[in-house]
Amino acid sequence: MTTTSVKQSKLRAALKSTYVKTAILILIVLGGVLSFWFGIKAILGTEYPFMAVATPSMVPTLPVGTLIVVQGYADPSTIYVAPKPNGDIVVFWHKDPQREPERWVHRAIGNVTVDGKRYLITQGDANSSPDWHYNITSGALFPNHRLPVEYVIGKVVANVPVLGQVALFMQTPSGRVVVIALVVVLLIVEFIPFPKKKGKEQAPEQEQIKA
Repeated sequence: MTTTSVKQSKLRAALKSTYVKTAILILIVLGGVLSFWFGIKAILGTEYPFMAVATPSMVPTLPVGTLIVVQGYADPSTIYVAPKPNGDIVVFWHKDPQREPERWVHRAIGNVTVDGKRYLITQGDANSSPDWHYNITSGALFPNHRLPVEYVIGKVVANVPVLGQVALFMQTPSGRVVVIALVVVLLIVEFIPFPKKKGKEQAPEQEQIKA
């Protein structure tokens, strides 16, 4: 047998291995997930196409645990502002003096132009007053509830109730432990060979009775 034939035989044998087949399947699944994720981001024009509502500030429009689909604005001047329930529900960066920048989802209820620059006024549907906003870089308070339009990530174009609870749970310490445990269990089941159960012992053959 030539060297090439030997190599081909070894390759065929390796490809028939259960471990190799599993590894190839995992790579295909990961490739599909990544292609879907980057494709969705390109289509919706935002780095954050899916988010979960974590607070009740948009009740009853968006209850806690709602999964939202976010589409970026190609032109921020097209943001539609109006009192609830008509204004765009927008996702934007919000800076609290005591915390790191967060992504908020509230309605654009108004806007104002100052020195040729447009600012939004946002408010949660369940809140009694507009939001206060702070400069993400300096932490300074923007006057009169102003939010620079460049802080806007996109608008909510669809939502699925309850489904976001999964994402919120996975962000908690308990959720991370559950996910890690599931991955470990799957790896153990898939890659660790367990002894097969022995088949039932065959009954001894009966002696033939001579007539």
